[in-house]
Amino acid sequence: MGASEVSRGSKGAAATADWLDQRTGIGLLVKNAARKVFPDHWSFLLGEIALYSFVVLLLTGIFLTLFFVPSMGHTVWEGSFAPMNGVEMSEAFASVLDISFEVTGGLLIRQIHHWAALLFLAAIVTHMMRVFFTGAFRKPREINWLVGFTLMLLG
Repeated sequence: MGASEVSRGSKGAAATADWLDQRTGIGLLVKNAARKVFPDHWSFLLGEIALYSFVVLLLTGIFLTLFFVPSMGHTVWEGSFAPMNGVEMSEAFASVLDISFEVTGGLLIRQIHHWAALLFLAAIVTHMMRVFFTGAFRKPREINWLVGFTLMLLG
């Protein structure tokens, strides 16, 4: 590849970018996004970890909700888990056993939901501790701190 071919390719890319920017105005958005400073310390990722684990909790919770039966009525469970066959239990517990042993991937989804919940709480508590000990809760972020603290208590 010669020097003239490289310059022609870069001119074509620049022309395409200019054409796209004139029609959409995306250049200003890209320029503003590129100017943002990204923190390089690992502790700044705790909020994102909490957010992503919450999304996992929502998705797995919706899946589990489709199969869970919240009933205290009694039933005798008959399923593939032999030690529990013929045991009288609540319909809620029977539905949990069904999710674990009868629904394809159900036990995996239950475990993902469980560990995402633990990670969510650990990330929130650690994030709030970092914010507190670094003093990042002071003015003008005190309302943000109160909202975060309330969400931590609700979690």
